[in-house]
Amino acid sequence: MGQAKRRKQAGERVSFCRTCTYCCTLPEILALDKPAYRPCRHIANGGCSIFGKPERPGACLAYSCAYLTARVTDSPDRNKIPHPLDCGAYFHRDPVEKVIFLFVDPARPHLWKASAVADLLKAEVAAGVTLFITDRGRQMVVRDAYILGEVLTRDFVAIADAQDRPLDVPSFRQAGVPA
Repeated sequence: MGQAKRRKQAGERVSFCRTCTYCCTLPEILALDKPAYRPCRHIANGGCSIFGKPERPGACLAYSCAYLTARVTDSPDRNKIPHPLDCGAYFHRDPVEKVIFLFVDPARPHLWKASAVADLLKAEVAAGVTLFITDRGRQMVVRDAYILGEVLTRDFVAIADAQDRPLDVPSFRQAGVPA
């Protein structure tokens, strides 16, 4: 039996997040006046201090990490989705639309491309799901497998930077995140 199962059986709250706070750092959260790429003011002790509390805004509830969701719901995908800290990115599915939002850790932007996340996203895009990628201040919409293949083999952020294109997410530079 794993450590998490033993803790759960002992009545302890088990967090599958470990020390991951991507969902509290990478996206913009308007309801909390939090720009993208800056840690939320509610991060404490390696997690969200308002998780499960009434003051947690609906926007935060909508950012349900696919890794966490798969574990909490005991989904068949639970062992296929790597932990965000292990793949350098987290993603979540829109609860209404056929859209997946992928947020890439700017400190390790290529790690997700070599992880199981890439294969999962290929299958989703092939099934007609739209992929919305946020990576190092750039945003990209991917609707077909060919384009996703190009994204996985080339660094479009570096190409856009070399062409001096303006950032899609200006708070990326303001946050002082290394490119």
